[in-house]
Amino acid sequence: MAQRIKVWDGAVRFFHWAMVLLVAGLWFSGSEGYIALHQILAYCLASLLVARIGWGIWGSQTARFSQFAASPQAAIKYLGNARPVVGHNPASSYMIFTLLALLLLQIISGLATFDNSYMSDGPLVALLPASWVDLASAIHQVNIDIILILVTVHIGFALWHSWRHDNVIKTMVTGNSKVSDAPQPRLRNSWSFFAMLAVLLLIVYYWQGRALLALL
Repeated sequence: MAQRIKVWDGAVRFFHWAMVLLVAGLWFSGSEGYIALHQILAYCLASLLVARIGWGIWGSQTARFSQFAASPQAAIKYLGNARPVVGHNPASSYMIFTLLALLLLQIISGLATFDNSYMSDGPLVALLPASWVDLASAIHQVNIDIILILVTVHIGFALWHSWRHDNVIKTMVTGNSKVSDAPQPRLRNSWSFFAMLAVLLLIVYYWQGRALLALL
């Protein structure tokens, strides 16, 4: 018999939906040439990613990377027999790790990106050889398209899974899920995640944020 359990803590749910909004905002601001806003959102995303990586090490059981990492065989087997699980399923874990890596690459390449249409270059442009800057700029332009494609695939799979099995989208909103014969995972209070995020945002504010806010 299915029982309702708490699967996701506040840190994971906040990260997920904040990342959705930030990626959408970054795509829009970059496409429309709102570069000061684009860079502000990028620093917010960078802070969020670093905080999530930390939470993936010391956070709740379902938030830890070690808990939902799976072998390729397990991911393929799950796709052939999808079912409700507690936390991230073996197939989605590969999408999550890939998106995290690509988002980090997008942030790092953005720090070294030069574009004549931009109001200001990335802060690393002046410190790197021109060939590195050209490479970073090219990666930054191509990588966003890859990210958007994978996000679309991720959303499609989440919708399909919610329709055929359990509502993973609702679970990511409420944190609760109904899973048969599943023990309650160990969840930690999310205060340390939000404290780390606040510190990171404060650092980037004094490093770059003040000057960028003045351009808005």
